[in-house]
Amino acid sequence: MIVHSYENIIKGKGKIIKDSVDYLKLSVSSKIILDGDLILNGNRMGENGRSSILRMDDGSQLHVKGNFNFFYGADIVLFKDSVLTLGEGSFINSDCKIRCHKDISIGKYCAISHDFTVMDSDAHKINGIKKIKPVSIGNHVWIGTRVTILKGVTIGDGVILAAGAVVTHDIPNGCMAGGVPAKIIKRNVIWEG
Repeated sequence: MIVHSYENIIKGKGKIIKDSVDYLKLSVSSKIILDGDLILNGNRMGENGRSSILRMDDGSQLHVKGNFNFFYGADIVLFKDSVLTLGEGSFINSDCKIRCHKDISIGKYCAISHDFTVMDSDAHKINGIKKIKPVSIGNHVWIGTRVTILKGVTIGDGVILAAGAVVTHDIPNGCMAGGVPAKIIKRNVIWEG
């Protein structure tokens, strides 16, 4: 249920679906725009003690473009003035980690497996510089278990990312990629799910 104090933060026709064990920490200057429902506890089986966390710092924005499903154990942080965009009909399976420092977008109808991590920053300064670059995941992307996508990466439409891949460079439309760092394995692939 939406806590009454969040009414000025949450706008749109959708709703946030969560359990009592899920945790929202929303700055009063953050904004959630729901063009569909945001599910924070999908596929939870009974009282298993698993919770999801959504933290939004000052000025951050979450845009839900249609129904989007986070399975249990989601750990989502939007840092100050960042924007996270979630596409219609997509889901992320259990135990994902999202660290949005500036701009991360996930397209429509994506199937993302367990233990997924995406970050648009190194999070710490290296030689006095904190590098932040947007991440964009296209439409109809299939991401295998334990995949990590790092800052500055664009994933094209219809891409398949093999389990365990660490993606540090762009992957074009219709490619299959895997490995550490991820490299293109096959081109012109079409997946159904």
